[in-house]
Order: sequence, then C-alpha cells, then structure tokens
Amino acid sequence: MFRFWIALAAVLVIPPAVGLSSAREESVSDKLSPRELAALQVRFRSAKGDFGERRRLVEDAVARGPAAAEAVLGVIERELGPQVRRYHEMFYRQAVQLAGKKARHTPPEEVAAMRGVVLALQQRPDFSGELIRQVADPAMRRLRELLLISPDEVRASMPAIPREREKLSALGELWELCIRSLWEAIPAEDRPDDSPSFEKYLLGEEMLAVGLVAPVPPLTRQVLSANARLAGQLDEQEARAVTALNLTRTLLGLAPVAVDLRLCAAARDHSNDMKTLGFFSHESPVPGKATPWDRAKLFGTTASAENIAAGYPDGNAVNEGWFHSPGHHKNMLGNHKRVGVGRVGTHYTQLFGG
Repeated sequence: MFRFWIALAAVLVIPPAVGLSSAREESVSDKLSPRELAALQVRFRSAKGDFGERRRLVEDAVARGPAAAEAVLGVIERELGPQVRRYHEMFYRQAVQLAGKKARHTPPEEVAAMRGVVLALQQRPDFSGELIRQVADPAMRRLRELLLISPDEVRASMPAIPREREKLSALGELWELCIRSLWEAIPAEDRPDDSPSFEKYLLGEEMLAVGLVAPVPPLTRQVLSANARLAGQLDEQEARAVTALNLTRTLLGLAPVAVDLRLCAAARDHSNDMKTLGFFSHESPVPGKATPWDRAKLFGTTASAENIAAGYPDGNAVNEGWFHSPGHHKNMLGNHKRVGVGRVGTHYTQLFGG
C-alpha cells in the first residue's frame, strides 16, 4: 500500500506517499471526450426519480472505466452533499442535547495514560504502521469511549435519525458503486486497505458530529469555530479532512490547527497537478513548484510539512490512512499551527504551516 521513500526539507521529514500515481489509472474510458463525459452526466441528472435507470447508468459508467465513473460520481456527490449535511445537522443537534443531559465521569488519569500511549509511539525505534494498529488504535478507541458519546446512543435517542439515515441509502448505494470501482482500479499493492462503503462514510460523519460536542478548552473551541466559519470556502471533503484531523488532535490533548486558505489553495493546486499531469510525488515537475515550500511561497505563505494521498473516498478516510502511516502520522500530530487541505478527485494534499 505504501511507497517508502523519505526526503528531508527544512527540519521536518516529508513522509512516504500513500496511494497510486494517477499515471497508472489509465483505461479505455480516458479516451472519452469531455463532451461525451458531460453527456453522461446530463443523462444521469435527467433520470432523477428513476432509481433503476440511474443504477443502469452508473453500471454503464463503471464498465467504461475510471473517467466515466468519476464523471457520474461528481453529480452524485453534488446531490448527496446537501442530504448528508441535513443528516449531520440533525445528528449533531441531538448529540448536543444528549451531551448536555448525560454526566460523564471521566477518570483524568486514564485519559492521560491513553494519550501518552499514542504520543510515545513516535519515539520508538520500531515505530511502524503495524505498531500503530496494535497499540495506538486500542488506545484511541478507549479515548473515544471516555470522552465522546457513542453514535449508537444518539441514534437510539431519536427515532427520526434512523429514518433519515435510511433515506440516504439509495443515492449512497450509487455513490458506493462509483467509489468502489475507482478503488478497484488501483493495483492491490497500492490502494488503501479498506474497501470504501457508504455505511463507513456515514459512521465517519457521525463520529465527527459526536467529536464536535465533546468538552474542550476555550482556545480549542475558538479555533474549531473559526475553522467552521471558513468551511464554506473549502470543498466539502477538504473541510471534513480538517475536522477529522483536529478531532484526532484534540482527543490526544493537542492543540488544533487553524485553516489557512492560502495553504488550502497551494494544496489544491498540487493535487490538481498530480492528477492532470500524471505524477504522484512531493516533488513536482512544474517549474516553480518543485517542493512544498516553493508551492506555499507561490500562494503567499510558508509550509512546514506535507502529506499526500490518492484513492481515498472522503476526507475522514484519508486521515485514517495517514494516521496509520508512520511519516504521515508524525506530521498529523506535529507541532504545527496551520493547515490546508486540497482535494481534486481522489487526490489529496495536506499542507502544514508553523
């Protein structure tokens, strides 16, 4: 899954890249013209209300290959986004009420111990993805149990939530067909381990919601609130990736990182270059954009570290992938102040600043 190479820059290590170079995603569908892809999108939009026809169109797009599947996926995501946001808002409001009524008796000693377990891993000489799974994952699960309401509690407390969840399933099924076809197009040794599913996507949305109602210090709440105000200027999955990153950091007692729109623009530009020019690297062949530091400077800011990935279905999933890769893990939990995330298709760049 991982390509292990390390490049030194400034005082931080740029970690190995996760995912697949877009140069290896070629298929016969890449020969479809922009007009043909646009026509496919029009046919899909026109079939709204006819699930059978829409499924047939998705299956046809998947058979044509990644470019056609991605074209239809774009339409699905634009329709699905508002529905998922409504579900998130309902779930979040109920989580707020539940959190206010439920007294949590959290032993601070155990919280500190679990945080120490995760944060100490970076110093071990045998630090690896397998060690993160064996040691950090159980500690993170325990921190969630200690500090967060469970999504099951929220669903069980309001019958309308499961009903709304079920309403998302039809369009979510089509989303999953497209996303899974893109995932399957990546060679097994390069693609993310977990097969994408809409159920995992919704569970991720619920985990973000319960994380947002957890008690945090006032300064942390200020940063999260400021980020929320900027979220409308980001792609939905970019904003989701920032939220997922900060909830991981706050669970571990680390300060959240603030959204820097200039870093977002630089990150988005690099993701676009990787996708359109067919490379997958921290080193860009584009003149003036060779390194993350060069790219940040072009957008009027500075950078301290970078993560990249390809093949992930959403912003929460890509953070999970980075968390389980040692170099990326260190960057995610590093002493940074700012962050920008840029997504183009399934290509992600996460750019940090001091």
